[in-house]
Parts: sequence; structure tokens; C-alpha cells
Amino acid sequence: MQSGYGEIRNVLEWSESESVPAPTGHDVQIQVRAASVNPIDWQMIEGNRRLIARRRFPFTPLFDIAGVVAAVGPRVSRFSVGDRVHADNERDGGGASEYVNVDERLVAHSPAGASFAEAASIPLAAQTALTCLERGGVTAQSRIAVIGASGGVGHFVVQMARAAGAYVVSVASPRNHEFVHSLGSDFVVDRSRSDLASSFGSGTFDVVIDCVGGREQWQQAQQVLRPGGRFVTIARDEDGVVTPASAVRLITTISARRVRGARPSGIKYEPVFLKASGDLLRRVDAMVEAGEIRVHITRRFPMTLDGVIAALDESRSGRAVGKLALEW
Repeated sequence: MQSGYGEIRNVLEWSESESVPAPTGHDVQIQVRAASVNPIDWQMIEGNRRLIARRRFPFTPLFDIAGVVAAVGPRVSRFSVGDRVHADNERDGGGASEYVNVDERLVAHSPAGASFAEAASIPLAAQTALTCLERGGVTAQSRIAVIGASGGVGHFVVQMARAAGAYVVSVASPRNHEFVHSLGSDFVVDRSRSDLASSFGSGTFDVVIDCVGGREQWQQAQQVLRPGGRFVTIARDEDGVVTPASAVRLITTISARRVRGARPSGIKYEPVFLKASGDLLRRVDAMVEAGEIRVHITRRFPMTLDGVIAALDESRSGRAVGKLALEW
């Protein structure tokens, strides 16, 4: 349970389970069996995004969840008690709890054969990845570069791009080269020794998908994208706390880049802000069931206070490969 904004260890505490209200309307009550961690989790706990989305406390963190339907509201039509399901509960969280009510419009049946931990590791990252490919217009004829290819979103982007038939270049640290090759990367740039701009000439790529952030990613992309190419990013130029001043800079920057890219030969700037939905999640799940993408869980943690803190700390370190999962 989160008591307020601040350092993770100072604002999280473990509380005895309280009764969850019976689901009403379109709510599905899920008995949580696993959850996964994403950067937005610790960013929200620390209060970095409070200007964008404020929380009411106490709050139960973690958005990605998987479990079993325990009860359904009177207007629920897709799910029944006992179904294995998963969701990105994008506003209300609740992954670090035993039971949580989730709007059925965010829920999908878990992919056949997926464990609870695997199912919990899919929703936010994989929906974001699919949105990136769609915003980039990736096809079998595309040449794409993925910056941050070994991370939670990045490892799904690489696999989805390969499933689409695209030629994929990944940017990753040396310790992750073998991993991103195993995902289907055709070529890997060693980010410790080079970068896209140094490794490739102008007009090399149709799409650059940035899962890292920072102004330098945009600057490099402009040097290697063809005229009319697309730069798709899930991150911002600046990390840290969103302030009124940084929010104004962000809006101004996005607007300016999009205006410059509006001409036919301009580089298109495409920031991605995920709108989770059960429909989008079902499309991702179909890819999992078809064997086109797989979930890589680098570490599993127990669903305890220490386990939640350890998982959040590892995510915050920026060194996590693939996904981090928590299990009851």
C-alpha cells in the first residue's frame, strides 16, 4: 500500500487484506496471482508524474496484473468466474493486492499456455510495443531501428517487427547482444562503442523506435531516417519530475517537431502515450498464441513488501532485461 509520494522504501507498507467491494456495472473482480513492474510504477510512486495523474491515498500500486476471475458485475458479458485473465489496470493499479476490480474493457483472457507471471508481463509493455509499430507504419518492406531493444517494451518491439517481416537493427549494451539477436534482430549496434548515426548513413531507416528517451535519440534518428521517415518514442527528452515548466517544454517541443515533420519530406515525430484496452490486448495475445512473440522474464520476485521493493529498485536501475514479475 502506498501512503503518499516519496522514496519507495518510505511510502510503501504491507497491510492486511481488506474486503474488496463487490464488482458493479462492467467491473471484473480478479484474484491476483501475478503482477509485473514497469517504469511508470516507480515514477508514479515517487511522484514524478503527479502533475499529469494525481493519486488518492492509500493506493495499491502496480498496473499489470494476471489472475482468476472471482466475481463479475451485472453488465459484464465477456468473462465468467474461473476465467484466467490479465489486464493493464491503467489508472487504478491494484497489482500488489489479492483482489482488484477492473473495468472489463481493459481485460482479456490470458493467452493459452501462459503462466500467470507471463500473462502479467504482457499488458502494458506489449500493448505499447504494438502501438509503436502501428504509429510507425511498420510493414514487411520496412527497415527499422530499435533503441533500447532489450527492455520491457523494446523486446516486444523487436519480435513484432520481425513477425511483420521488417529488417530490424537493435541498439543494446554488449551484455544484451546475444539476447536481442535471439529475438530476431538482423544487426545489433553496440551502444557502448557506437550509435546509429555513427554506424549508418543517411536515409538508412524508415522507422526509428525509441524506448530510452533523451534528446540525443531524436538527433541521431534525423541523421539516419529517410525523408518522410518516422521517429516513434515512448519516452521524453527529460527524465525526472514533471513540473509545470518541463510540461510546457515538452508540449512545445512535441508541437515544433510535428510541425517541422508535416511537409512530405519531413521526419515525422510520433510520441506514444498508451491507451490500454481489452481489444488491443487481445490482438497482442493472438501474436503470443501464434508463437510470433514470447515474454522474457529476467527475474521473478515474491509478492511481499520486500519483493515489491526489490522489483521496483531493479526496474529503476535501468538495467532490467525483458520483464520483472511478482508472484503470489
